Amino acid sequence: MTKKNRKPIYIFVLALVVLYIVIYIIPKVTGAFETTEVLKAGTLQETEETVCYFVRDETVYEAGSPGTLKYLVDEGTHIRKGTKAVKLTADESASADDQNAEESSDYKEMISRLSGHAVQSVSCAAQSSGILSYYVDGYEGYFTPKTMDKLTYEDVEKLKIEAENVERKSTMEKEPLFKICDNDNWYILCWVEAASVARYEVGKDVMVQLPAGEVKASVKSITEDNDQWKLVLRSNQYYEEFAKSRIEEGRLVSEDYSGLIAKNSSITTKNGQPGVMVKQTSGEFVFTRIKVIASDGEYSVLKDVSFTDEDGNSVNTVNVYDEILKRPGKGT
Repeated sequence: MTKKNRKPIYIFVLALVVLYIVIYIIPKVTGAFETTEVLKAGTLQETEETVCYFVRDETVYEAGSPGTLKYLVDEGTHIRKGTKAVKLTADESASADDQNAEESSDYKEMISRLSGHAVQSVSCAAQSSGILSYYVDGYEGYFTPKTMDKLTYEDVEKLKIEAENVERKSTMEKEPLFKICDNDNWYILCWVEAASVARYEVGKDVMVQLPAGEVKASVKSITEDNDQWKLVLRSNQYYEEFAKSRIEEGRLVSEDYSGLIAKNSSITTKNGQPGVMVKQTSGEFVFTRIKVIASDGEYSVLKDVSFTDEDGNSVNTVNVYDEILKRPGKGT
């Protein structure tokens, strides 16, 4: 058989392959040919992305003299008052220049930010109980429970915040060694848009999803801040990065709504009432009124079985496993 004669066979085989992909593969991957969806029970979360600033009652301990260091307690350990976190062996031979950490220290900027907000110690014994951390950013005196209500978005968004692990073999005088954080209550500052502030209420609980897990917090205060709103959230739950981090990307979950989940494209209207087209045993699709509990822009949570409308009438509505038309069109 010549190459010329083989060409129609190749074209025929190629056409079969393309036809197979169109009929069997694409619909399974994209659902392109599916015209209905089945209602199933689920949960829709009302969420919002934000930047979280951690506020703690924390005390930084700095070296009371130059010397060598030996670490006695691991990072993140809850220690009692009086516990020695670090053993500082003073170096009496250090010169006056060596002791001037504010001028020659690698932690010069951190020391400057901490000015007046650190405890100088030679014994390195904790003066209170709390979570021990060797991560210091110098803003421990800036972000405090006493100052947080006065901080604005303009104040904090321009700050360059980066916690640094200060574990090392030796120290100069006044250099930071460790800090103790009170974990009974800690706070999260964040800002949300005016359009979504109505989701939050003082005293109401919010779940905060963070990179290392999620924590439950309650809304302590809501304050207008130019074109945004500042939330102060209070928590006493454990979070792995609690004492290390100052700033993290987060997601606020203000509400969980349970019901039947449907795509918004499946919802239509009739006589001004929202509804979906439910498939009957006869194969016919019939308009059924619905009550939308919540929506995230792509999916909606629907009340099942029945609901009471605005006129006080009881309305029979959709049920779990009802099959509904995906794109019924408006004004059906």
